[in-house]
Amino acid sequence: MKHIVLTECYDILRIGIEGGDKTITPSQADELAGFIQSQNLKREYISWGNKSITFLNYVGYIQCSNFSIEILPKVTLNKNFNHMRKVLIDMLNECGFIKVTTSNMAHLQLINESLFEIFGRIYATSLSIELNKGITTKYQQVENNLMMLKGALAIPQHIKENLSRKKKYMAYCEYEERTIDHELNQVFVASNQLLLKNVKNLETQKLLKQIDNLLDDVNSKSFLKNQLTRIKLDRTNKRFELPLLLAQQFLMNVTGSFSAKNDTSFSLLFEMNDLFEKYIAALVRKMTMHTVHEQHNKYRLLVKENNNREIFQLKPDIVVDNGNNQLIIDTKWKSLTAGNRSGVKREDLFQMYAYLTRYNHAKTAILLYPLQLSLESENDGPVESWYLHADKNQKLKVYAVSLESKSKTVEELHSILRINGF
Repeated sequence: MKHIVLTECYDILRIGIEGGDKTITPSQADELAGFIQSQNLKREYISWGNKSITFLNYVGYIQCSNFSIEILPKVTLNKNFNHMRKVLIDMLNECGFIKVTTSNMAHLQLINESLFEIFGRIYATSLSIELNKGITTKYQQVENNLMMLKGALAIPQHIKENLSRKKKYMAYCEYEERTIDHELNQVFVASNQLLLKNVKNLETQKLLKQIDNLLDDVNSKSFLKNQLTRIKLDRTNKRFELPLLLAQQFLMNVTGSFSAKNDTSFSLLFEMNDLFEKYIAALVRKMTMHTVHEQHNKYRLLVKENNNREIFQLKPDIVVDNGNNQLIIDTKWKSLTAGNRSGVKREDLFQMYAYLTRYNHAKTAILLYPLQLSLESENDGPVESWYLHADKNQKLKVYAVSLESKSKTVEELHSILRINGF
């Protein structure tokens, strides 16, 4: 099976008859297009050109009938796929999507394989550990015709099944019985079946087969997306949080393949603009004692005169509040350039201007970009900086932070907060 590795936004996936590392056939492109449409992926994040496809903002993994595509974020100045995988795993870990330490990743020895293999091993390892501690059971209501009374007598059924047929030695009973055949374990069985068809790593396959043996008495079941999202954990089974999260992600993106073989296609995709925002917010929250708000929605921009109704919701990504002053940060998963305004869009500037005019305690609003190109600023200063005509003390600044390592990102964020009084 062909495996293609791309960097988001930069690499182009070619469509053609002649093979190549980053080329798929027209029939494979048709299957991919059908899958993308079935999953309602955002069209603006996938650019279809003349016999070419470019993924914008999406990162992750797409599995089709006879090929797979891995999309990695461009977070390093050199093209090192292993490093890109590690950075993406670190970002997902920091945001709480997965829980895996760097030492665990080294132990897994899968960083040079695909994201799917990595997630498959994390799932199999975490689920195996928890199942070996004890398989969760649940009470379920059971009705049965027994030779002894158990639980409560179901009188209508007892009359129908026993008294009318003169089975005086029988009792039709209703009672609760513990079972491992419940929805949570059924999700794990379904996820196992999907992974066993697609993972290549022998150690991961071994773990999955051991899990299947442990859950042998659990029935196989298919799930709709709304059924997967409604599954909630409680204090008795919260330890299964990580494998459930991964299983939900695997199964939510399963659909019938559009190939003649009728295999299954699925994806495990993340939007980098959302991930970048959550990652920065998580790091800022850890490094400051001040209050940090995500998606702050306290204010609206205007008030309608005839009914005093506030309109135009303002929702900056991050607001840091020290009680006296506020620092506004909006993250942008875009590339800065060396051109006019460093490539910052006019609408982003107007948005930040609106924040500064409405947040009375905000002196600085920051547009924060990933450092994807060589745009190192001097003396830890901003890439761009402007002040408002009405107040020179209110400033709009543009910064770019490196994502090559978590420690470097933290160091640069510390510097930005310190320079701007936080």
